[in-house]
Amino acid sequence: MLIWPDCIHCTLRMAVNIARIASKDQAQIKKFTREILKLDYYSGNRWDVTSPEIIRDVWLIMENMLGVNDPLKKMKEQQNEAGLTIYPFAKEIVSKSHDPFLESLKFAISGNSIDIMTGSKKKPTKDVINTLKKGSISLKDVDEFKERLKRAKTVIYLGDNCGEIFFDRLFIETLRNYYDPDITFVTRTIPALNDAIKEDALHAGLDEVATVIENGTNEPIAGTILKKVSSRIKSLISEADLVISKGGGNYDSLSEEKSLMGKCTFLLQCKCEPYSIIHNMPLGDLIVSNF
Repeated sequence: MLIWPDCIHCTLRMAVNIARIASKDQAQIKKFTREILKLDYYSGNRWDVTSPEIIRDVWLIMENMLGVNDPLKKMKEQQNEAGLTIYPFAKEIVSKSHDPFLESLKFAISGNSIDIMTGSKKKPTKDVINTLKKGSISLKDVDEFKERLKRAKTVIYLGDNCGEIFFDRLFIETLRNYYDPDITFVTRTIPALNDAIKEDALHAGLDEVATVIENGTNEPIAGTILKKVSSRIKSLISEADLVISKGGGNYDSLSEEKSLMGKCTFLLQCKCEPYSIIHNMPLGDLIVSNF
């Protein structure tokens, strides 16, 4: 998805929030803000890019000016702690559900509520379970997703945020009770926003249910840009029967990739107006988009 006008103020707000975490010096933050406002995106002169590409450019400016390459490290650790705490409660709910697949799928998508970039600075708690119950999901789209899983022998699962990855594990554990594909879970290679790197995925135990590898992208891209990933990832995606793409960053960057049509399912929350308009659903709902 190329940027909408909404993406301009959204990424700008995100950039300022990150700067405040990286530095307490207001003069530095003002200087950083002035610098990123020079980017063409923020003057409305570039519409041919995705949000992850804007965030990459902002992140690199932050690294150069503020001298910090992973300002959200502590918060990502808190997200993982929250995911670890909530995981057993979620697993119990799934095991007692009349439809464990659907319930675990909802958890995998709504687990994104732990995303610290939505603006909350409070440490996440089991409230994510209550959040799960608020968002609805299209059963028709879920059924189509199931049909894809039935036919898939190889699955590439593109991860998203820290914390959320514990629910990816729960979903993968559950879907293995219904289907038995060979699953490869892909993380970022270097820090970008609060996205999970390989170390986080291993901490969540994803290596117990899938093969875990990095995407090979040596830029802080909070998404998956095919021309930027390693040759191994390109081959795996090309050869896979199904690609499961988690989160908005992956959606924004991959929904422009026509080569994935017919073999990619996006799982994300409807967090913004563009998503709401594109998918014709209210904010807060859970999106299963069979691309």
